[in-house]
Amino acid sequence: MGLGTLDVVMLVLSLLASAAVGVYFSVLGRNSTSVEYLLGGRTMKPLPLALSLMVGTVSAITIMGSAGEMYAYGTQLWLMDLGILLALFIIAKYFIPIMYPLELISLYQYIEKRFKSKWLRQATAVLQLVGGYLFIGFLLFPPSLALQSMMGLSFFVNIIIIGVSCTLYSTFGGVKAVVYADTLQAVVMIVGVLAIVIQGAVNMGGIENVLDIAYHGDRLEFFNMSLNPYQRHSFWLCVIYGFFFTLSNNAVNQSQVQRYFSTGSVRNAQWVLYYSAIALVSLRFLINLAGLVMYAYFRDCDPMGKADPSIVLIFYVMRELTKIPGLTGLFVAAVYAAVLSSVSTQLNSMTALLWEDFLKVLPVFRDWSEIKVGYLQKLIVFLSGVLGIVLGLAVSQFGKSFFTTVLAINGALTGPLIGLFIVALFLPWVPAKGATIGFILAIAFNGVMVIGQQSIPKAPYLPLSKEGCPATSIANVTANVTEIEDVATTIVTTLAPTLAPTLENITTTVTPSPVPSEGIADEWLFGLSYCLNPLWGSMLCILLSLIASAITGYNTPEDVEEKLVDPGMWRIFQRSLKLQIKESFYKTILRRRPRGDHNARDTSDETGTRDPLNNLMDTKDTKDNEIDGNGVV
Repeated sequence: MGLGTLDVVMLVLSLLASAAVGVYFSVLGRNSTSVEYLLGGRTMKPLPLALSLMVGTVSAITIMGSAGEMYAYGTQLWLMDLGILLALFIIAKYFIPIMYPLELISLYQYIEKRFKSKWLRQATAVLQLVGGYLFIGFLLFPPSLALQSMMGLSFFVNIIIIGVSCTLYSTFGGVKAVVYADTLQAVVMIVGVLAIVIQGAVNMGGIENVLDIAYHGDRLEFFNMSLNPYQRHSFWLCVIYGFFFTLSNNAVNQSQVQRYFSTGSVRNAQWVLYYSAIALVSLRFLINLAGLVMYAYFRDCDPMGKADPSIVLIFYVMRELTKIPGLTGLFVAAVYAAVLSSVSTQLNSMTALLWEDFLKVLPVFRDWSEIKVGYLQKLIVFLSGVLGIVLGLAVSQFGKSFFTTVLAINGALTGPLIGLFIVALFLPWVPAKGATIGFILAIAFNGVMVIGQQSIPKAPYLPLSKEGCPATSIANVTANVTEIEDVATTIVTTLAPTLAPTLENITTTVTPSPVPSEGIADEWLFGLSYCLNPLWGSMLCILLSLIASAITGYNTPEDVEEKLVDPGMWRIFQRSLKLQIKESFYKTILRRRPRGDHNARDTSDETGTRDPLNNLMDTKDTKDNEIDGNGVV
């Protein structure tokens, strides 16, 4: 399909606006220091940072996957928004007041400070770097494939356009260019998705009619309160999933945390999260509503077949938005914006990790000026962008085994990394040894889980119909998207369980069955809902860290800096010290005889408990001494 003139204009204007932001901040900050380049000098305003935080979470894959989820499975997963809001509040309340005053650039500097372990800090940073660079390649690949069919441009050209655009403005403008470009792209994304909702609602007779059709098609489900952990989704599973998904993105992920490190105070950093909560839930509302609009439109003539539901959005755009000049270009611009924002966020954060965790300490860079370091960081961003483009082109050649391996690693890391930070913040008793053992074992367990879950059959779609399809109703559209269908099916159906913690709800096809099916090995374990994967990883990391610490030895307050631990837990930590002192007092001080009575025999038993008769005599002797001292005979 080719775009019309107005569509091309909309798309070009969107890309040029992002590039212009980069040029502007490149000129403005051509002699910027390291902190200015990576964190905007810690003076940025909360609102643009919040929008950047939001679009860094919502990728093009999220838009396609979320809409497809509503289309094929209904609205139950929508309730993950409750978990998202809860997690954002907890991060603002407990995480930011400890992290922000430390003036970190790399989040994992905190791990070294808390556990006094450079190895553990660099291990977490390496895992984040490997996952981040491979994630850039993945972010470029599926949207470029979809845009190939929608725009008529080759897959290679689409990756080059996206990769070069975000690389250039990220390189020259630093975090300010990324954040303000993200702000612009957030507006484009909202307008693009809104176009689908409005056009669909008009065609279907209004939102009320769309919801009525969805209701009669069993798509509206919000309060499945079952506690069965083997079902695909329930109220509790979705809230848990949203909670841990948000912790993984906004509490322990460098690319997102770097956003609220870039503002001027703890209070401003908290407002970044509060604003982003409103923006994220609002955008997700529109995306999910777009999925219901598509269901209402295709209810009697499902175009999906056996393909993944995430491609239904492409069918809808090609069928409906092309009827109004400019709308298709607006949607394509929204897809481009989603990819640009996600990739540029990764480029900026990967540079921060490379510099702070590995390069800064090298002797060769110790005497470099701030301006010279700034130029080096720009070079790192540029090279990272080139690497991302190469990976985006390369992953298309490796097939599903590549995706399985890479994303299984990311999925396995999510829960244990959350657990590691919970241990660091709330369990000051745990030293580096215990935390390392718990972290490694939890990663191993989660890796087994995400790989084993791929043997579980996919959950069936809710009822879909082809009864209203004319013989050739979608033949032309199908011909245009055959390649998308084949590749999208391979990617998503193979990797759904592993993508869940990292890419939100692209898990629309392969997920645990509502109940374990017979004949599958280890169904009691692998049949558990994918929504619980990060929960298991976090709990295991915490539990195993405590057990390992009980064996290797706990911390004392002298081993931990108070500012690195939650204040409430620190007070408990200190109270436990008082109990130790009190015990020592009873065992040592109270065993001594009163002054001047050195010849008395101590009749304490081996446990330090004195004979009651001796206690009575000691009391009498003390009173006698007091009487004598007052001159009373």
